[in-house]
Amino acid sequence: MTVVIFSNMTQHNAQLNSHIIEYLDYYCNLPDAPGFAVLLKGKWGSGKTWFIKRYCESLREKKRKCLYVSLNGVTSFSEIEEAFLQQQIPFLASKPVAIGRNLITQVLKNSLKLDLNDAATLNLTTPSMKLTELFTNLEQSILIFDDLERCSINIVNILGYINSFVEHKELKVIIVTDETKLEKNSEYTTIKEKLVGKTFAISLEFDQALENFLKGVSNRDVSEFLSNSTSLIQNLYNQAQCENLRILKQVVLDFERIFDVLPEKAKNKPELLQEVLKFLTPFSIEIRHGKMLPTDIGRLLEASANMSLKSIRDSRDEFANSNEGKNGDEGKTLKEVISKYPSLRLYDPFPSVAWWQTFFDKGSLDLQELNQSVVSSTYFQDENTPKWMKLWHFHHLSDDEFIILLNEVETQYLNRDAEFSDPGILKHVTGMFLNFSDMGLYSKTKEEILNSSKLYIDWLKNNNQSKLVSYSVSTADSIFEGYMGLGFQGAKLQEFQDFCTYLEKAQESARIEILPNLRRELLAIMQSDQWKFREIISLNNSHDWGVPGLRYAEIPILKDIKITEFVEGLLRLKFAHQMTISHALKERYKFDGNNEKLLEELDWLKSVRDLLLDEVARRKGKPSGHSIQVIIELDLNEAIQKLEATAQRLQQSQNNIVVGN
Repeated sequence: MTVVIFSNMTQHNAQLNSHIIEYLDYYCNLPDAPGFAVLLKGKWGSGKTWFIKRYCESLREKKRKCLYVSLNGVTSFSEIEEAFLQQQIPFLASKPVAIGRNLITQVLKNSLKLDLNDAATLNLTTPSMKLTELFTNLEQSILIFDDLERCSINIVNILGYINSFVEHKELKVIIVTDETKLEKNSEYTTIKEKLVGKTFAISLEFDQALENFLKGVSNRDVSEFLSNSTSLIQNLYNQAQCENLRILKQVVLDFERIFDVLPEKAKNKPELLQEVLKFLTPFSIEIRHGKMLPTDIGRLLEASANMSLKSIRDSRDEFANSNEGKNGDEGKTLKEVISKYPSLRLYDPFPSVAWWQTFFDKGSLDLQELNQSVVSSTYFQDENTPKWMKLWHFHHLSDDEFIILLNEVETQYLNRDAEFSDPGILKHVTGMFLNFSDMGLYSKTKEEILNSSKLYIDWLKNNNQSKLVSYSVSTADSIFEGYMGLGFQGAKLQEFQDFCTYLEKAQESARIEILPNLRRELLAIMQSDQWKFREIISLNNSHDWGVPGLRYAEIPILKDIKITEFVEGLLRLKFAHQMTISHALKERYKFDGNNEKLLEELDWLKSVRDLLLDEVARRKGKPSGHSIQVIIELDLNEAIQKLEATAQRLQQSQNNIVVGN
């Protein structure tokens, strides 16, 4: 009779391992032990342990004696015997009973009457308790040895030990292992032939495993959504040819973590949640299988473009010569990853490339990037969504909608719409025009678009200089060539790169011209409103303080402030206000990635500290001197250490590049 372990298992999954369950029932119900063990094999993470533990439960429900032990990390037979004894006498495991290892081994020896030839095991003392009276012998017990491949005991010895139960004690034994880790060992193969009479390969019971993992999810909305998405996840698993349930469990946990920080309006969008799941699952599989690194997520676009180029040219040799040499096996592996999921645009994931790379590389949830990506997505487009942003998602537009939007955005562009005075948005619009021209969707040439965009920058410099100076994308956007959670279209085109170079030169020129005013403005704010100062220079800013639209969080503006003026201004403040300013400095350098843009301020910051240390020495024995020392130790030292750590990391990376070349 087949044991049905899972009452609500789908018919498909119930059939996967039913033949194994049927045979195990037959084996365990034999009136006499057949003199051989049964081996269940499967790759790491395939659900072997989960399967056999569930089967153990079914045996115990039938009042059958079943003893389970994991051999993972086991170094001696006595550890196995202790595990068996604790299952036979539960109070040994559940209460702080002080029983020596020798005593336990003695009990087992007396109870099992095994001929153990381990000298260490046979070094026994007389038991001071009559535990043998409590111990039930192993007659009619079914012994299960899991994780054979992870046992630290020599494979010959552990198999000989297991064989003693089969041959001498005439017990029924089930062994569970990842046999791929043992097959190359000829000794294992030889002993297995004598010990094992039947071998089965465990199949992945996906549905029930997912159902089991969902029991650990505290958020009911998450549990319900993932349960309804079983087919989607399993389809991605099939495409990846993945049989690792540990990764599935991690996907469940990660999705719940992501769901918890999503904007509330996003949690009610099933299509949006599916998008998150569509990318979380394959990225989790490929990264945890070692097929790609978190940092490779940003390289998928290039790999995909190379694949398209290969298809267009239909010349494998030419493509290989021009591209494979550049990326080698790594590029080839990324193409293999992309090919596994033909229905997914892995190179253009939601929320964004930057967000997923940060998530897998650092394990952190970038809430700012997440919120921006959600707002910028097609799921929240309405009449208030900027036209350029709707046009960015041109793949979702009908032909007529595309033409209408393109004309409307072009009109805004020609009329110097105030929205486009944001250089980041201007880069988006220019990139789209160039991209559309390159694809034959826009009548103007790329050269015409480039010239027009340069004239736009010139106009911006003459009419809204502060906007040019204030433009500084987030660190994630700068790395992944994007702004406001959207990647720049046409970023690989030479004309777009020429446009960016022209913009950077215009920014630097404008910054030099406006710099005196910026310094005076910031020093004045430091004196009048310390919290405003903190908001201006920290990454947490959400207001347009100072010069309209100007933000300094990613601009090394402090290096241009005279050190003496800054210190004198700081010392004029009350201690509480001084602490606000010093804490703002510490917050400014909190994130390593952002510090790459602020490294020019390191020497400036050290000089500020030097002047303050001079003040501490001059005011020795006075409360004000102690207060300045507190500021240095609590905030300035940490700020400097953060910048120095960034500098060292960049230097090390540069050294690695030099060595690699």
